[in-house]
Amino acid sequence: MARSGILGQSKPAGTTNTVLYAAPTNKSASAVLTIANDGTGAAYDVALKDYDQNLTMDASTYLFHEGDVITSQRFTLSPNITPDESITPGDQLTSASGEKKAKFHGFYIPATTTIHVRKVSLTAITVENPNGDFNIGATLTKGTAPNATTALIYDAYNAGSNLIIQVGPSTVNGSGSAFAAGDSVSASSGGSATIATGGIGTAGDEFVFSTDNETTFGFYAQTSDYDLNVFTDRTYRFDVSDSSMSGRLLRLSSTINGEYGPDNDAATAGDNGTEYTDGKTTNGTAGSSGAYVQYDFTQGTPPSVLYWYDGNTGSNAGAGYGGSERYLGTTTQYEYSEIYVYDIENTWSNSTDTFAVGNSSFTVTAQTAGKWGVVRDYTSTALKIIKGLNSADFAGSEVFLDSPLKAGATRSFATVSSIGTATTALEAQHYIVKDKTNAANNIDKITSIVVGPGQRVIVESATQNNIFSLVGFEDNSTELSVRNYTSS
Repeated sequence: MARSGILGQSKPAGTTNTVLYAAPTNKSASAVLTIANDGTGAAYDVALKDYDQNLTMDASTYLFHEGDVITSQRFTLSPNITPDESITPGDQLTSASGEKKAKFHGFYIPATTTIHVRKVSLTAITVENPNGDFNIGATLTKGTAPNATTALIYDAYNAGSNLIIQVGPSTVNGSGSAFAAGDSVSASSGGSATIATGGIGTAGDEFVFSTDNETTFGFYAQTSDYDLNVFTDRTYRFDVSDSSMSGRLLRLSSTINGEYGPDNDAATAGDNGTEYTDGKTTNGTAGSSGAYVQYDFTQGTPPSVLYWYDGNTGSNAGAGYGGSERYLGTTTQYEYSEIYVYDIENTWSNSTDTFAVGNSSFTVTAQTAGKWGVVRDYTSTALKIIKGLNSADFAGSEVFLDSPLKAGATRSFATVSSIGTATTALEAQHYIVKDKTNAANNIDKITSIVVGPGQRVIVESATQNNIFSLVGFEDNSTELSVRNYTSS
């Protein structure tokens, strides 16, 4: 026995459909409904509805089944979580305080992960006796303001006992001078060193990449500690809309420097590679708004290393953009910064609340508000859903994943086009009583109402003079089997 006594009570405003009682998906209820009039006779309706909303989806090809959990609610975590953790869809997550709960639905993979690309003129500066950190995005400085010379660090990697720092165009302020051998330099990230003899390289154009929405760009030579890796379970969009990319053709290949080959000469065919095109789509022209090169790495079998290069192979003018150290790695060692959740109890506090999975602890750093529920039926583009605990109504444009029955099958993002039937809206077949007059100070009763899992009792009164009381008890029920998609 789960609950007994008053299951629902309401004195609704006139002509307003009101949910009096909603049975959980794992409960059924047997009850008696009393309608008490408080002095002015008024007609009333009573209905029994087996879903909350009827959503009109943007397609009829999604894989939805009765009982499927759907959710757009997410937690952002620190640190990232991996599939190696002992966590299964449907597992209860409990805050360290024990006061807050949520259920795990799955790992969040965005429809696309954006990497921004720019062309920058870089100079390799070799320094000796380095101390501290020379981080990507930090500023390299010689001298003191207002006579300082500065440059942005795009990469740093060891060369024997020395360090090579890739910097962008330098700015000479006041009476300062260009970087030169013997200069003492410092990095805003805490590093210090001296420029080695012959340590100023020749400037050359390079592709640089940002994985943090253009906050920091890096050269990511794979000799450095700052690797550029992509996961093969998702799609990456290389945004090439920056004006610096005008005239450039960012491409990938399993061969060093792609169609130029390791000798950097497209005209010499012996070592030339081919462009990697599995899952590739493009949009627009590089250097213009909205331009991108996109790769769905779930397509085909990506090699472990993909070299980037410039695809303008009509001459060798662009050969310098590629090379043996200019590549991204592909990996199946997946990490996820966000997870889907549902059945959230109480309010989780960002950057404060934690939960444990096995021996690992995770902090909820941000939350994406959304909706969740359980599928009642999916026919054509009509998706009938039962709203979940504490979930607001689904709205048009809501996006969530479908749930294939086969473990590990590819999921699709489904979009709500419009709301076909609202939570309190009724169809003719839902009515138990319609337009029945309750006389002044009269009491009506409807006995032996059985409410199945996920069903709702909805009432309406012509005026605010009828009080509805549903009294009975709940029992556990397995009639509606709730299911989460499983990845393996």
